[in-house]
Amino acid sequence: MVVVVVLFVVTLLRIDLDETLRSVSRLGLAFPVLLAPGACWHLLRTWGWSVAFPDDARPAFSRLFRVRLATDAISFFTVRGITGEPLKVILLYDRVSPPVTAAAITLERLAFAVMSLVIAGIVSWVAVRHLSMPGAWDAVFTLVSIGTVVTVFMLALMARRRRGDFLGGIVTRIGRRLNRSLESSRVVRFILDVEDVLLELLRGDRRRLLILTFLPVACYMITAFEVWLVLRVIGEPIGVTAALAIETFARLGSVASAAIPAGIGALEASNAAPVAMLGLGGGGALALVRRVRALIWAGIGLAFYPGITPRGPIHKATPRSG
Repeated sequence: MVVVVVLFVVTLLRIDLDETLRSVSRLGLAFPVLLAPGACWHLLRTWGWSVAFPDDARPAFSRLFRVRLATDAISFFTVRGITGEPLKVILLYDRVSPPVTAAAITLERLAFAVMSLVIAGIVSWVAVRHLSMPGAWDAVFTLVSIGTVVTVFMLALMARRRRGDFLGGIVTRIGRRLNRSLESSRVVRFILDVEDVLLELLRGDRRRLLILTFLPVACYMITAFEVWLVLRVIGEPIGVTAALAIETFARLGSVASAAIPAGIGALEASNAAPVAMLGLGGGGALALVRRVRALIWAGIGLAFYPGITPRGPIHKATPRSG
């Protein structure tokens, strides 16, 4: 909590409040339009999650949309990932078996994480070469580029293994060393069931993988467009590279501040700092727009929080053999 307060105070001190108020006053009637990219982002993320389900176990899009908004709202006010993802399994418990839902969540999250990392690496490489930035910022974006190359290389090595499972083999070897059956544990069994469904999805429909490859790109471009649009409305027009660089740093800040409730201070800093780094005004206005947008969607998610109503048999994960 002390870190949150300090970060928030430091951010307020570094932001030019007079300039921010002038920028916000220019938003005017354009503010509702500035919320459109966020709506498109939520719809595309829900579509990606829907595609990640098996064809015979896919809940209605409207249900997934409500569940996504509700869990995002809970995550926003608590700790992202730790609270939201398990809650998705609970809110779909009456429609889909937990292993299937968990596998769909994992597949969608994995696809967006990997592709976002790749895009961030490319943007960082371009930013270092085409944007005039202070030395410290050059170092940050260079490290992102290097980290992307290393991570993608490791993932490529893992992806070469096209057959068999991963966790199942590890559990079996450990069980033999301990002379006990680890698969008898309900927790281990659940994790292995999730792995089975996930591998089946990954090795199945190519159309699913194509959609989950291009959707993260579209979502990244939409959020970068939001940056470009806000700054243009307040009279600080920027190019595509600059908008992508600002969005990339904002995403890094979002990941680093996942444990901070509502991203207090971190959201403002991660949006205002890269704008100032480029020698532009309007960073405070951008942070404010994104803060208001996040609060609006969190409010909608809580207002339409879905209940759990039993609706007959649910789709179950395919049991493991052996």
